[in-house]
Amino acid sequence: MNCIKCYQEIPEGSKFCPHCGAEQPDTASAANTDAQYQDTYTSDYQNTQYQTPPVYQSSYEPEKPINWVPYLVLSIITTVCCCLPFGVVGIVYATKINSAMNAGNYEEAQKSAKTAKIWIIVAAAVGVIANIIVAVMAAMGAMDSYYYYY
Repeated sequence: MNCIKCYQEIPEGSKFCPHCGAEQPDTASAANTDAQYQDTYTSDYQNTQYQTPPVYQSSYEPEKPINWVPYLVLSIITTVCCCLPFGVVGIVYATKINSAMNAGNYEEAQKSAKTAKIWIIVAAAVGVIANIIVAVMAAMGAMDSYYYYY
């Protein structure tokens, strides 16, 4: 048997601990208390089975966050390389994506992403077409000067 205060080994049936002097509970009542606890434990917890929590069905799905970085990078590239006016509009809408995401307005962010994507494509297409036209005109000008000399 161990002391309830200092946890030293004491003789069975001791009313006081010889090491610290703490009063010890009666061994018969302690055994009775342990038996009551064991009965309560087995009846309440041991034979019950755990149940899985109920699954709540909802139409709400968490919104997938929109990554605004590619839109901003592509709109800057199309502004510098292709078409300045349409690229600037793409930059404006690409920055609106980040603002809407920080505000928690996912629908507005998706709308801004779609609009930025459209303006990026338009800027790239206009830039490519303009560069082709300039190349054709330069070639025609070079050909004109070729025929002029000969």
